[in-house]
Amino acid sequence: MLNLLPPRSFSDLTVPNRADGTPIFSSDNRADYDVYVRWLADYLHYTPLPLTPAQEAWLREAARTPDNVIFECSDVYGYTIDQVEGVEVAFEEGETWQHYQDRMRQFWEKDEPDKLENPFEEWLGMDEQVYTRLREEWIESLKLPLVPEHADIPFRPLLAWALRQIPDPDERYREMHHFFRNFIDNATK
Repeated sequence: MLNLLPPRSFSDLTVPNRADGTPIFSSDNRADYDVYVRWLADYLHYTPLPLTPAQEAWLREAARTPDNVIFECSDVYGYTIDQVEGVEVAFEEGETWQHYQDRMRQFWEKDEPDKLENPFEEWLGMDEQVYTRLREEWIESLKLPLVPEHADIPFRPLLAWALRQIPDPDERYREMHHFFRNFIDNATK
């Protein structure tokens, strides 16, 4: 499934402020959520954020539409957030692709041997190329001082690309609300 994860970029960490002037880095408050989503829908519509070469290639490979981009970013990221975090722990521990692959194979041989009947990369959810790409994205994220805890951050250039094509502000808000709702639904499954 990580093979399907859209390329991430950590190029923009801007967040809005609450009425008291404090930034909305994370919150469980519904009022903060509404402010953040409405702000984000407009911010990404008007702010030019350059796509990475990997993101440009990802957009081209399937001639994606704005609503498709928003859905795929939230859907796949929601489903794979635990895997992404697990792979990033492997990076922290300095695991090479081969070592990661061997460790996962040992796990499945012991706990889920039936999965090994199919091609192994299907069960890993990625191949070496995606492992390398995720590592490069993780290294990029380490260069940042503090990453706000918002699911949109890694996909902002892609989301901006999509939202620039939606002229109606209410529709942009609905699309971003759908992004977060879909991400949370999938991340909690």
